[in-house]
Amino acid sequence: MAALTAFASETYHLGLRTTRRFVRVPANWISIVFFPLIQLLVFSQLYKDIVQLPGFGGQISYLAYLAPGQVAFTALMAVAWSGYGLLIEFRSGYLDKLRAYPIGRWSILAGEMVPLFFQAAAMAGIVLVVSLLLGASIETGVGGFLLILVLSGAFGIAFAGTSFIPALLTKSEQATSTISLLLFPVVFMSTAFVPKALMPGWMQAVNDWNPVTFVIEAMRALMVSGYDWSALGKAVLSLAILGGILQTATLWAFRRLAR
Repeated sequence: MAALTAFASETYHLGLRTTRRFVRVPANWISIVFFPLIQLLVFSQLYKDIVQLPGFGGQISYLAYLAPGQVAFTALMAVAWSGYGLLIEFRSGYLDKLRAYPIGRWSILAGEMVPLFFQAAAMAGIVLVVSLLLGASIETGVGGFLLILVLSGAFGIAFAGTSFIPALLTKSEQATSTISLLLFPVVFMSTAFVPKALMPGWMQAVNDWNPVTFVIEAMRALMVSGYDWSALGKAVLSLAILGGILQTATLWAFRRLAR
């Protein structure tokens, strides 16, 4: 019990430092919300008549369809380059100083990872609020709003390994950023922009296993129709599986670095 308490305390204090490092540089959070907001503002107007296609199933507002995808995209952007922070600590020698202190090594990694939940939820919340101001709605009310933020945070944590793993293994900012860019096609091949029915056959097959789609569909149900427990269950299960795999690999890569 004492070890768990110490781990929680160390994670909390290191997490506060990580959060301050993020907040004190406005470019961090501005760059995260900029691209999704541009897509939300421009695409909702440029392609507003696309909902007349049969595949949209009677949807009357493309903004309402588009908003959940951009919220999820924001959560992904919030962690796409999250491994950079640990690389900075490694190159500056601060990571070695932390390892010399009488604290658990896993607390160091947790201090970087745990704040990502709140960062992803907060950044996604900004885009969600903007979508509401533009005319979208949340049929499930405050409960749905909070659940979308929780899904966004969990989505960010689950995908964070895609940045931490290359950062820890290559110790290269260039390699980390390049691999992070490969995540973008995963979003564009989801139902973020168009329904599955309007996709080519091969993309529909990919979409059937795309965890981004599961999260978006759960958020979309919360915003457009109501609580869809089947969609929520699929989203939670996909995040648990993906997060389990990526976080296990992250722990292994961090252990190699911290030897």
